[in-house]
Amino acid sequence: MNRSWLRILLAPLVIISLAGCSASVENQTEDGIQEAKEVFQGKTIKPNEQVEKVQFYVPGGFAIQEESDESNIVLSDDHESFVLFINPNEKEDSHLFYDLILAEKKDMILAEETFEQNGRFGFVALLPSGEEHYEIIVSSGGYKLSTISEKNKIADNMQQMMEIVRSVKIDK
Repeated sequence: MNRSWLRILLAPLVIISLAGCSASVENQTEDGIQEAKEVFQGKTIKPNEQVEKVQFYVPGGFAIQEESDESNIVLSDDHESFVLFINPNEKEDSHLFYDLILAEKKDMILAEETFEQNGRFGFVALLPSGEEHYEIIVSSGGYKLSTISEKNKIADNMQQMMEIVRSVKIDK
């Protein structure tokens, strides 16, 4: 009889703690999408790094990895890696990366938002990646940045990732 009472008492605690984790991810995602939107609609941050003909902004604490080239630039911070894919043939209003994610992973998307302004198109998407991590994909025109994020860094990553993709300039 003692075990049944214990189960009755523990069940609500487990449900509340799981709901708390879920709310945390939802809050991080909502905040991140809002911050990414503000960055997309705001002024472009001036590039501070260059790989071959590609100039772009790199936030403090990030480093460019040696295996980078002008099509695939690998960035890292203390715990995460980010891959910036450059498609110079796509214009600012390109929906290519958005259409691809919808075609390949539509049923997996936990959250996504598109942005349009002044002839530019961009989006941010969140997908599951294991139990405690999430894949974040951020794009603006022909530039896409992705990472696997810890749940408590979703908002910060979305914002910084949009800052990076919005800053990309290609020298002709």
